[in-house]
Amino acid sequence: MIVADRTKPTMVPTTMKLTTRLAASASLALAVALVPGVAHADDAAKPGPRAEALFKEARTLLDAKKYDEACPKLAESQRLDPGAGTLLALALCHEGQGKTATAWAELDEAAKMGKKVGRQDLASAAEKRARLMEPNLSKLVIRLPKDGAAKQELTDLTVKVDGAKISPEDFGAPFAVDPGEHRVEASAKGKAPRSYVVRLSGAGTVEIVIDKLEDAAAPASVVAPEPAPKKRAPVNVAPLTEPPPVEGEARSSGSAQRVFGLVLAGVGVGGLGAGAYFGGKALTESQQATCNGPCAEGVETANDRAKRSTTNAIIAASSGTVALAAGVIIYLTAPSNTSSARGVAPSKKATARVVPEAGPQQAGLSLVGTF
Repeated sequence: MIVADRTKPTMVPTTMKLTTRLAASASLALAVALVPGVAHADDAAKPGPRAEALFKEARTLLDAKKYDEACPKLAESQRLDPGAGTLLALALCHEGQGKTATAWAELDEAAKMGKKVGRQDLASAAEKRARLMEPNLSKLVIRLPKDGAAKQELTDLTVKVDGAKISPEDFGAPFAVDPGEHRVEASAKGKAPRSYVVRLSGAGTVEIVIDKLEDAAAPASVVAPEPAPKKRAPVNVAPLTEPPPVEGEARSSGSAQRVFGLVLAGVGVGGLGAGAYFGGKALTESQQATCNGPCAEGVETANDRAKRSTTNAIIAASSGTVALAAGVIIYLTAPSNTSSARGVAPSKKATARVVPEAGPQQAGLSLVGTF
């Protein structure tokens, strides 16, 4: 709640207004007159060159009433080398900007600093100027609700004016603020904050009553979303190194291999038969080559035929043996139709090899292996 300015303007005689203005002007002239050359006269040490240069520049701007340019320079000079004279000049500059509350506080501080260093003239000028400014100050009053129950609820109340916290001891007491817009914020634990905006344009007092703060709204409960169903990890199935045989294909390949083995074995048997034939023929021709009389030419011819038959017998027998052995191997290593069709692991493969044999009385080939 904002209560309008309760200070009502009163009629003041023209003569009194003129006297007040003349007194204020005289006080300001005295304060300005004291500023040159005394900015840092209260310091035991000589002021720094930077602070002194800033003060001189600001003093020239202050005489020209260029307050917006002079105030920052005076503030920096005061920061670098604090002094009652510089602070007095800064207060006059802020007053020229219309910051009456700020200037009034600085005048009070300058008076205290002047007394501390023995500059009574500076202290008197600052105090006199502050007294003349006080009636023209804009003031603000912060009040709590008159209702006892509501007041009890605000025992932990925090009030800020333009971001600066106001002490609970200052509630109900007016305090000076610069003219212009101000924001008052009230907050308490577990309560919804409340703010007020007020604008002061001149002398007077504005009162703000802090209304009862409502309970803060409970935070909305957030329903956690249901977790998404977990995706099952894919099962890694090792690929088959060989595709399972198809029943028809397995039977066809095994039967064909056995047929080929039988044919090759038959060829081998035929070769052995041929070898036996040529061996018998060679034996007969060898007997005919025997001669007890004068038949040397005929013996030589019969002997040649016997040799050729023997060679043919050896070649035919050897070829037949190899063909027969190869046919047997091919036949025995053919895949089983039953095991392949049913997906049963095949039995151990049969192995075989042909070994030549030779001796004084015989020559031939032997088949060695596992079946």
